[in-house]
Amino acid sequence: MQIFKETVNRKNLSVLNEMPIAIVYKPGAPATHHFNDEIECKSTCLNCVNPRCMYFDESDIECSEVKNFTNDRRLSVCPVDAITWNADKDSPIFDTNKCICCGICMRRCPVGAIYYDEEVKVCTTPSDNTTRVKASTYSIQFQKEQLETLINKPRGGVLIKESDELFDKIYAKLLSIKNIYHNPIGRNLLISLGCKSAMRRIGDVYTRMDAVYSASDNSFGAVEIEFGRDTLDAARGILDDIAVLHTRYGIDKNDNQALVVCLQLPNARQGYWQVIKDVKTVENIHISTITIGAMMILNWNGCLLIPDDVTYYIDYDNMSLRPAIEWQLDGKVNLSDKTLGILEPMK
Repeated sequence: MQIFKETVNRKNLSVLNEMPIAIVYKPGAPATHHFNDEIECKSTCLNCVNPRCMYFDESDIECSEVKNFTNDRRLSVCPVDAITWNADKDSPIFDTNKCICCGICMRRCPVGAIYYDEEVKVCTTPSDNTTRVKASTYSIQFQKEQLETLINKPRGGVLIKESDELFDKIYAKLLSIKNIYHNPIGRNLLISLGCKSAMRRIGDVYTRMDAVYSASDNSFGAVEIEFGRDTLDAARGILDDIAVLHTRYGIDKNDNQALVVCLQLPNARQGYWQVIKDVKTVENIHISTITIGAMMILNWNGCLLIPDDVTYYIDYDNMSLRPAIEWQLDGKVNLSDKTLGILEPMK
């Protein structure tokens, strides 16, 4: 078990008195824990020794398909460094000026204590189902075993409900955010959506692609992450990535579920769409496209990334992600047509 700096001088932590059978998320409030006798209680922070809301495991940032990939080793869950540790309360605190409401920390919280109510918050109010204990070798191990059981419990509900107004707020930050955060946002969302993902180090000119990922079904692909307007470069870049992975790492082009992650879908007249279609026509390679906003919606709803040839494939003849996202949600997306280029091009 990797020990992080938040464990230094730790005096106390919390454990559960009884293990719930399920956890249900509710927008605007901490999740509720449900028990066999139909009793439920509100979740609260357990002051985790190794807080999953703050750190990935080292295995999360590795892709075994690409040997010797010189990936960035940062394990921070928050891609924009908005989470720090409050040593007095033994719980995370959130910088609302930095936070982009991606929901990654919320989804990773084992108990569901982190929630969004106009801003991201954490419930620290003691629960009837928790006991505060002194930190010791035994209590740390006991908490670890409880959390390993807890993260596999069934979960339902929605973390955050999407809206035009919320995305206006989120995209105002994303459109002006420093480019050092672009790749971490894409990589960390991929991990939250059930993938393992490795991203290249800043300044590494030898590694051509922004990232690689492997999904829960063992499918694999190169990733280009583009926050700018010139997504044609992303289309060209992903082709280069496919070629490099084939020649340098022996990965056949047909085994590469390549993915372009963009902030906004390109406008209808941009060359990106025709390039994507031409690549499918000539090479039978389906390059998937998904936006940061669409990934956030999937993340808020507890979905996984589905990296096949169909789900996120859009091109000149069909530029809308809405059917794919609504299929995964099994319901309508509460987002107006063409909003910020998240599900359809803005024009």
